[in-house]
Amino acid sequence: MAVINVIKKISDVINRICIVIAVALLGAMVIITFAQIICRVFFTALSWSEELARYLLVWSTLIGAGCVYKAGGHISVLIVQDKMPPSVQKALKVLVHILCAVFFVIALFYGVKYMGMVGAQKSAALHVPMKYMYMSIPVGCGIMLVHAICLVCEEIIRKDGES
Repeated sequence: MAVINVIKKISDVINRICIVIAVALLGAMVIITFAQIICRVFFTALSWSEELARYLLVWSTLIGAGCVYKAGGHISVLIVQDKMPPSVQKALKVLVHILCAVFFVIALFYGVKYMGMVGAQKSAALHVPMKYMYMSIPVGCGIMLVHAICLVCEEIIRKDGES
């Protein structure tokens, strides 16, 4: 039980940090895009703004996906699950989170592998190593993996009938 509480606290802290980071990334993306519009209309267009906005969108999407996963906000089809008895519903929820965790492990593995392959490559406008851009895949999947483990643990200790 103590281990599950530690996992839950880690997941909660990661989630709070990710919310702040995702909001900051989205805010920066809006400011950069606004600056690009102003500069394009009145001055000379910024050569780097589109690329930076794209990378901020990718990072905010993968970090935000973890927050949404923890909250159970991703789209799901529950019609079959809702027709089942509570014990079967619980088993299905655990199975779904375990399958998600397996996917996150695979995506994390290949994300790290891919990040290593493009490590020497530089982005076109910013001239930043592409490994920092592709690092969003293992970071996002790692965050979702922690949340998946937490949700499996919570579902296992949850009594039937609780929400």
